[in-house]
Amino acid sequence: MKNKKGFSIQLKPVGAKCNLACTYCYMEPFHTKEYTVMTFDTLEKLISSTLVNNEKVYFSWHGGEPTLAGIGFFEKAVELMALYKQPGQLIGNTIQTNATTITKDFAEFFRRNNFVVSVSLDGTEAVHDKYRIYKNESGSFQKVMHGIRLLKNAGIQPAVIITVTKDGLSHCKETFDFIISEGFKVIKYNPVFDNKDFTYSISNEEWFDYMKEVLYMWMELNDPSISIREIEEILEWVNNKQLNLCSGDESCLQWVSIDPNGDLYPCEYLRTDISYGNIHDIDLTLIRHTPQYKKYLGLFLDVPEKCKSCEYYLFCGNGCPANRIKNGQITFDGQFVYCEQRIKLYEELKSILS
Repeated sequence: MKNKKGFSIQLKPVGAKCNLACTYCYMEPFHTKEYTVMTFDTLEKLISSTLVNNEKVYFSWHGGEPTLAGIGFFEKAVELMALYKQPGQLIGNTIQTNATTITKDFAEFFRRNNFVVSVSLDGTEAVHDKYRIYKNESGSFQKVMHGIRLLKNAGIQPAVIITVTKDGLSHCKETFDFIISEGFKVIKYNPVFDNKDFTYSISNEEWFDYMKEVLYMWMELNDPSISIREIEEILEWVNNKQLNLCSGDESCLQWVSIDPNGDLYPCEYLRTDISYGNIHDIDLTLIRHTPQYKKYLGLFLDVPEKCKSCEYYLFCGNGCPANRIKNGQITFDGQFVYCEQRIKLYEELKSILS
């Protein structure tokens, strides 16, 4: 039987290795001085295994900074996809990058091969360089903007990912105006939820106030060509559809993350809790029959009684298991950390539309 829903692979070709040292980075515990690039043998094993019995396959390139693997690595990956692609099969590629390592060749490669590119840019130079820095503590803004220009010159309109910290809360309008002035059409906001000591985390109320301000600025623009992920998701909710989130529509149950050495996990956020083994030792098509997957499924579906009786549960799915909290601790059986914000934003938008 072919999987018609689609199967997603999150490839981390250099693992957590990054050329930046962003202060709020959740991958910091996994950083090492040395790093290895995934071998072509492991890459081929992964791609050949993934393109079996899946009508739709999505390759999502993450890090660290995935472009550190080099353009030759990505050229090999595309070559292998063409080699193992089955008739009628849909293959998609997305990459999330800090854009500092983008070259003209990389930009042209992404355009030729239809990669969807998302870049991390927190706002103006002052806002961005507060935390998105190099190891010598110099800011990365100028390099990021150079990479973005190369992408645009190649005909790529990248999406932008804005990470919001406590310090960034007061720069909402400034950040929004800057991003719009730079011509971005697809905008994604990520609140910092620090799973180490919550130093940079923002509360439900703070996150609601921030996104409420974004909502009204977006409405004032009255430009349907500009899409803001968090607002689009709530619009889906208002229209009685599930949020287009890996946790909301349970697509993360069709998702596997792989490290450079071939180790497999449900996703990068859960890599310390559950491992499926190594790509060289396990058949990807059988993962859903393993005890590890069944454990993950059970944990994913284990939600508080409050969620089970909540009228919004079918839409939100209690959020990502890695972002559930109970008694001040991260735990699978907790409640999505921004549950209250999500509901309040829904009610705000619904009141506007009514």
